[in-house]
Amino acid sequence: MHVGVNYHEPYAVAAGMDDKGQVIETVRLKNKPDDHIGFADRPPVDSKIAIEATGGRYSCYGLPEGKSPEIHLVHPRKTRAIAEAKINTDKLDAKILARLLQTDLLAESYSRTKETGDIRIDGNV
Repeated sequence: MHVGVNYHEPYAVAAGMDDKGQVIETVRLKNKPDDHIGFADRPPVDSKIAIEATGGRYSCYGLPEGKSPEIHLVHPRKTRAIAEAKINTDKLDAKILARLLQTDLLAESYSRTKETGDIRIDGNV
């Protein structure tokens, strides 16, 4: 399964798509670790998730080892299909991210680990 996540501060919208490009489910999640862990338990383990590279992405890193799907960070500026869309809704954006992931056309962003990010914030690079 390919999942696109449109992240906002209080909530995220996720759209799950099968290998044929059919949207199976769209859900709205509160941005709380328990909601993310519960959501990660739902799709098959070999699923892939695309989420925009924002500060909130670290909530996905808290998923349990071995249960976490493969996470791909989307480069926001290079994902113009969403930014330039005439109709821009959370559900549509999540579906577009899932489609880009499914078709291997996702513009990915560099991903620091949480530990690396903590070091950079502390100035100990």
